[in-house]
Amino acid sequence: MWEIVNTKLEKTFELNSFEQVIEFINLITPICEKMNHHPDFKVFDYKRITFKLVTHDLNAVSEKDYELSKQIDKLRHHIITL
Repeated sequence: MWEIVNTKLEKTFELNSFEQVIEFINLITPICEKMNHHPDFKVFDYKRITFKLVTHDLNAVSEKDYELSKQIDKLRHHIITL
C-alpha cells in the first residue's frame, strides 16, 4: 500500500532476487521518461526497493505521483511472471 511519508508517496516492494529488482527498475524507466517524472528509489537487503514519489515543482504529492504509483504497481505484477 502506498503511504504518504514526510510529504512523499512511498512504497516498499520485496522481490525474489537482486536480478528482479534490476528488471523492475528497467521496466519502470521508459514509463518515467515518457511521463517526465522520475522517482527517488533505494535498493536494500539485495531484493527490496523503496520508491518515493513527489512532484518536485510543487514539493508535494500530485496526480502525477498517483498515476506513476499505479504504473509501478502494474509492473510489479508483471515482474512476478517473468
